[in-house]
Amino acid sequence: MLYLVFSVFFYDYRGTDLSDRYQTVGWWGSYYEVIKNRRFNMEFFWLGTIKPDFYDWPHGGVLQKQIDMQHPPKKILFVLNESWGVFIPDHGSVNASVVAPLLDVANVQMLAQGENPALHSTIMGEIRELCDLKAKSMNFMLGPFDKFKQCVPNQLQQQGYEVQAFHASFAKMYNRKVWYPAVGLQQTRFFPKFSNIQHCHSFPGACDFNLIHDISAANKSAKDKSFIYWLTLNTHHPYSEHDILSYAYDCKQPLFEGRQEACRNLNLQHQFFKILADEIKAGGFKDTDIVVVGDHSPPIMFDKYKDSFKPDSVPFIHVRVH
Repeated sequence: MLYLVFSVFFYDYRGTDLSDRYQTVGWWGSYYEVIKNRRFNMEFFWLGTIKPDFYDWPHGGVLQKQIDMQHPPKKILFVLNESWGVFIPDHGSVNASVVAPLLDVANVQMLAQGENPALHSTIMGEIRELCDLKAKSMNFMLGPFDKFKQCVPNQLQQQGYEVQAFHASFAKMYNRKVWYPAVGLQQTRFFPKFSNIQHCHSFPGACDFNLIHDISAANKSAKDKSFIYWLTLNTHHPYSEHDILSYAYDCKQPLFEGRQEACRNLNLQHQFFKILADEIKAGGFKDTDIVVVGDHSPPIMFDKYKDSFKPDSVPFIHVRVH
């Protein structure tokens, strides 16, 4: 009985590949998903002793497609946006409205927008975007790090850029404190090294709507060429209502029947683009290229319908702030 309780309620399935989105309904359906997640994690933990064996990601990451590495802009903010996906029902209007706060800012110029193939898990998204790589194992701390020389932060450092990274969770999460420097992320700030360490509810760490002020200040204070990498946090599953400051989408409308998790995710994503837009209006990202891309499709566990988001594709947007 204790084992059953542990399996259902306490097993840590962070990093699980939920892209299959099993078409299950009700309590037993949810239990079935937990068991599948558990099986994935057993494989994940066994892989913890295996070196990652990094390979080229055949589709290429959005960052190196959008930034001309031969002539990069002077200031770059790159955001890997946790669980930003492509909403399928009512595709056109909803996806466009999520990023609307950013595009409504007068001094924001939209350069590109679209979708890109993606794997499961956040750290796979990180090496996809920063390095155009994929890996056999997620235990990046074991190396080898020789292929990390091609990563964007290392390339930009060689061109004289100041490189900084921000993430609102702890440095030990996925051993980022070990492998980030090999990628070229030497100046890193993790929880709790921020001006406001208010905890959010979705995942252990600070709230993105507070962290953005520190990122804006770092961008403004950069004296010369600057690259800032921001891995967001509080759009992580579970999509907590406590982290939603205001609702852009009414989750009671028919579109979201059986899709409450999806609705909360969309509200959190709209909120992210709004806080980014507000900080731009406040002058925090003047003369900066901003690239935002999803790390992976949002995991949907408890909605009746599991097909709200494209499973193997993430959106991106590239804007220039004048």
